Amino acid sequence: MFVVDVPPAGHTNGHMNGHTFAVVMVNDHRMLTQAMVLAVAAVGAFTVIDAQGSVGTALRLVADHRPAVVLLDLRVGDVDDTVSVIPSIRSASPATRVVILSTSSDDWSVARAVDAGCHGYLVTSQSLEELCDGVRTVARGGVAFAPAVLGQVLGRTRAATAHSEALTPREIEVLRKLADGKSTSEIATALFVSPNTVRNHVNNVIRKLHAHSRLEAVSHAVRLGLIRLQ
Repeated sequence: MFVVDVPPAGHTNGHMNGHTFAVVMVNDHRMLTQAMVLAVAAVGAFTVIDAQGSVGTALRLVADHRPAVVLLDLRVGDVDDTVSVIPSIRSASPATRVVILSTSSDDWSVARAVDAGCHGYLVTSQSLEELCDGVRTVARGGVAFAPAVLGQVLGRTRAATAHSEALTPREIEVLRKLADGKSTSEIATALFVSPNTVRNHVNNVIRKLHAHSRLEAVSHAVRLGLIRLQ
């Protein structure tokens, strides 16, 4: 497992006692939750607060306890996409860090979780010891990604870096306008250039991102982390 550990330096958020971190666990799998509770109790590094498989309960617990980490499954109860909840978690407790724990590690899930600001992505096929180590690392300010996920994260980062170098600042700006649904004339007005100049920028963006349309260019840019949808 890939971890970047950062020793605590004045980090007190989520501490229950001394260096014991509070972790809110949002997972439907009761056996896994119970096993995690027992495992972390043995380690003694943090205390798990079970959200009982409810996103609503998890958000209330985050607001009340300000935990160091939220351990979040991708699908909980009737919520098929909990990645969308990450901004709400960060809003309720800005210092809380989010770790995804899921059976799924497909490219799309990993990309969206990283874009949303998660600090780790672990999979249930890992050992309890690895899961505990990963959560403890993130609680201390580091990041942790399962081996099955690391290659996707690094490959995506390299691709984003390459494309960022290929696109000019003005082309990135045009991309953002396209993502906002602006027309050629609206972009031209906003950037104080002619519509023909905008069309040239758009054509360059489509070519550099190996896309076939404006919509596909925006989709590629979001997936690569070049822009974010508001």
